[in-house]
Amino acid sequence: MNKMKKIGLSALAGTLASLSATAGEMSVSGTAELTYVQRNSDEVTGNPLGQKKNVSFAGSGELDNGWTVSILHVMNDAMSGMSSSSMTVGMGALGSISYDSGTGGYGLNAIDNKVPIAFEEADYGMATGIIDAGSVVSSTGSLHWKTPEVMPGLAMQVGYTPRNGQAAVADGGSGGEGGDGRGYEFTATFSPEMVPGLSVGGGFGEVEDGGTTHGKDREEQTLYATYAFGPLSVGYQWTEDDDNGSTVYTSDVYGASFNVNDVFSVSYQYGESEYDNSSGADVTAEFEGISAAYNIGPMAIKFTHNEGKSIGGTSGVNDENRELNLSMSF
Repeated sequence: MNKMKKIGLSALAGTLASLSATAGEMSVSGTAELTYVQRNSDEVTGNPLGQKKNVSFAGSGELDNGWTVSILHVMNDAMSGMSSSSMTVGMGALGSISYDSGTGGYGLNAIDNKVPIAFEEADYGMATGIIDAGSVVSSTGSLHWKTPEVMPGLAMQVGYTPRNGQAAVADGGSGGEGGDGRGYEFTATFSPEMVPGLSVGGGFGEVEDGGTTHGKDREEQTLYATYAFGPLSVGYQWTEDDDNGSTVYTSDVYGASFNVNDVFSVSYQYGESEYDNSSGADVTAEFEGISAAYNIGPMAIKFTHNEGKSIGGTSGVNDENRELNLSMSF
């Protein structure tokens, strides 16, 4: 009997070992940020101290045919549920298919402002910021196909949203009617091997019945270029958002970042969004910001000072934001 038990236990152990070798893996990571914020003198700041708490769960595995699967779930600050989630199936030579539920890591949302920064963009902390790419096509509830590599350094994605602009839908549920229609987008980025440090890219997107009155299509498009040479990185990006029948938003962003040494970097960024109103005078919102970051292993001390004029396309409405940030990653 004991011999039979040993044989049975040995067989079970072998089976479990085999399963663990092919099963997926799950990891947990987290960040904690302590901030001190100052705003305009005419704004009520209250307690300037705040803390951000992030916990992320990432999983990955491999199928028998060599395909891969991965998931990402991020907890919100209140720890009351998921703030964003994504799932990806890697299909080898066929590319990969991803479902995005608010991470913003795909399509136009992934290239909304590619101009180099040390910490934050020039419109960070503003009531209304630069009209970037990704303002039209929603990142929630969207499917993305990353095409196979056509040539070294070239990456392309095609995105589709069945009902644009709705909140995340749980499994087995549906999103209801909503105001916007379907959304489509295409992006391409290219880092040529023959020009080290250069990166160019762009994309366009469209939402059916996505205008202000939901009677016309809404469109957006963007182009960018960045170049890194030694410790210096520079960049420029152009974006246009056409809310047919209402306002055309045209944005230009440029800036530079500089690595003083291995742990300290600084940057400057300027951006503007022109509000081309179908009725009334056109207005240009301007944003200017400097930022710096000092990294000590998993800990970083960061600072940003941003100023904005004609915020939200309204003349005379200005804003200002300063933040000192202490972050730690685990």
